[in-house]
Amino acid sequence: MIPLLQGMPNLNRIIERSLERSAGYGIDPNQLGAPESSRLTPEQLKHRIADQNEFFTIAREQLDNLYRLLQDTGFCMALADKDGYVIYVVGDADLVEHFKRRRCIPGYRWTEKDMGTCAIGLVLEEKIPIFLPGDRMFAALAQKISNAGAPVFSPDGKEVLGVISLSGYSEKMHVHTLGLVRQSAETVTAHLRENANTRELDIQNQYMTALIESTSRGMVTVDQTGRIVQTNHRARSFLNIPQSAVGKPFTEFVGENFRISDHLKNGKGFRARELLTKHSGPAHYASLDPIRLETGELVGGLITVIEKKELILVAAEMTGSHAHFTFDSIIGTSESLKKALHMARISAGSSTTVLLSGETGTGKELFAQAIHNESDRRTHPFVAINCGAIPKELLESELFGYEEGSFTGAQKGGRPGKLELADNGTLFLDEIGDMPFDMQVKLLRVLQSGEIQRVGGLRSIPVNLRIISATHTDLKHAINERKFREDLYYRICTLKIKIPPLRERCEDILQLAKYFIGRHEVQQNRTIALKKPHTEDAIRQYPWPGNIRQLENAVERAVHLSEGNLLQPEHFGISDFAAPASPISLSERTTSRTLEDIEKHALLNALEEFGGNICKTAQILGISRPTIYRKLKKYGIQPE
Repeated sequence: MIPLLQGMPNLNRIIERSLERSAGYGIDPNQLGAPESSRLTPEQLKHRIADQNEFFTIAREQLDNLYRLLQDTGFCMALADKDGYVIYVVGDADLVEHFKRRRCIPGYRWTEKDMGTCAIGLVLEEKIPIFLPGDRMFAALAQKISNAGAPVFSPDGKEVLGVISLSGYSEKMHVHTLGLVRQSAETVTAHLRENANTRELDIQNQYMTALIESTSRGMVTVDQTGRIVQTNHRARSFLNIPQSAVGKPFTEFVGENFRISDHLKNGKGFRARELLTKHSGPAHYASLDPIRLETGELVGGLITVIEKKELILVAAEMTGSHAHFTFDSIIGTSESLKKALHMARISAGSSTTVLLSGETGTGKELFAQAIHNESDRRTHPFVAINCGAIPKELLESELFGYEEGSFTGAQKGGRPGKLELADNGTLFLDEIGDMPFDMQVKLLRVLQSGEIQRVGGLRSIPVNLRIISATHTDLKHAINERKFREDLYYRICTLKIKIPPLRERCEDILQLAKYFIGRHEVQQNRTIALKKPHTEDAIRQYPWPGNIRQLENAVERAVHLSEGNLLQPEHFGISDFAAPASPISLSERTTSRTLEDIEKHALLNALEEFGGNICKTAQILGISRPTIYRKLKKYGIQPE
């Protein structure tokens, strides 16, 4: 009887069941060895070993190590795969010779169905370590040899990959020999698991390397002291870092002013700081993110380096600094509009400066965006700034940007201005006539040199941009009053395009109104129409001092005020211009009231309706607040 070992199942019962099964298979207990029918050809054996080469290599090495301890002590070891095929044998000469006679050699199968109760077959059947005394073997010729076998599991422990078997003369074998075999099998599984983990780590590293190398940004990892750990190709190219730089301070390549180690000591990072490298080349910006373990321990940092031109594109995208409109967005068929569009298409084919002139609300920025989108700069930023809407004190920093510490409250690392953000693209200067006189001098210098200097900075930054300007005022009159520089005027108006006011393109008014109504129909899922002929006549006759912007706002107002599907003149706030009961000729209408009378009347009506509120009056008329104040002054109107 086999003594029970702590933690082991009842082996006697397991062996009894195996002997019963063996008898049921009809196996001859006196057969010499493994049946020839189970034998593999040399080529088949070679392929079988190759298919499980990792398991075979590690297990064979473990058997060789174990045999070095047991050499010349009367033992022999065999390695079988999961199907019971012997793939390796090592041991003392006399036992190896016995194994050969019994055909327990590479290429033969030793399963319970082939040989009856045996160590290899029983381990594969039960998937547990087995000690099998010689007198319990099914084969009569093997009953002087005792066996110990243990399964080798896959790294996840779910599959048996094979069996390690140790055999010896019964007088030398003891149940505790099973411990040696079991330890060897567990060691093989541990090595396989370690290899699997290493392979998985290598795969993850390759994925990470591919990810890092595929980005258009430079990536540098540093330790907590600021020394380089790893770089990608982009970073090495951007910053002229050799591959041998691992272990060197990052500041060796970018200068001491970057102070990476100081930030990491405080466990803090930063965003988009300009990076001044020690070699000449394009400007770059860097961000720092601390790297921490799950425990919170700070172990280093990740530095992301981005080219200035890419940063500008990202900033333009995030701030909406890109053009949405094309020439297809401009609605109208009037001759005056066609003339303006013809000039605009011509200007799109070059990079020369363009001056768009027209009243407030005529669509000057829409024209500017269409020109940009038709030009070869369409994939670069379109940056717009209203020169009249920004206080004089802030306009310079908005246009030119500023360096860190240039004034109280300046952003750390400085900030690029609109001129830099528009690099390689288009800068739209709206209401350029309102630009302060001293700022005009600096803009002229940019146009002449192609370089800028940030506020508080000393270095010159090259910019390549196209400038499109717009004005609602007469710049020549401003030149005479010494409010606008003549030399700047001729610089910005190489091509001048006059955008007609809405009253000069009457045939486009209804088309535009119906276009705006159509948008609201889609948004509100309702049918809306202009009441004929009263509303259509009123819309055509109204002068629209705020032009298209005022018309768009008036349509929105009408849609919200109308209770039904028909829009009346009073919904637009232009009931005074509804067609009268008795027709009046065009000559009578034009002689009875001047254009200024109509504009003044519209302004008074809007002021009265909104109780003198300038903001709401400007909104409904579709013009800016400064324009409202100018017209109030022009007509001598004092709002309550």
